[in-house]
Amino acid sequence: MQTDARPHYPQAFKSAFYTRYKEGRVEHKVNNVSKTKKHNVRIETVFMKIKDRVNDFRGLKALWSAPILLAGIVLQHNFIENHTTTGKLPCELADLKLEAGVNRWLGLIRLSTL
Repeated sequence: MQTDARPHYPQAFKSAFYTRYKEGRVEHKVNNVSKTKKHNVRIETVFMKIKDRVNDFRGLKALWSAPILLAGIVLQHNFIENHTTTGKLPCELADLKLEAGVNRWLGLIRLSTL
């Protein structure tokens, strides 16, 4: 798991993921922007999308609906919305050509039933 260099993350990580067994141990990577010059921009973008989307659902309290919501957000990010910088869909940048038509949600549903 990668976090930024906030001082409280190591203790929180240890309390959540500590195990004395080496097999299956989760590694904590600290990304210090001032040293590495690398940002967590990609994951922060996804988190902000999720946060904005969940704030719209006032009554969303059921645990069973969270995976469905996240799957929809991933589909929208990869196949529906154009990337803000490149102006292309992320699936097109990955050379995945889908003929989904004008209504991309409906096109993806139709493609999934083939």
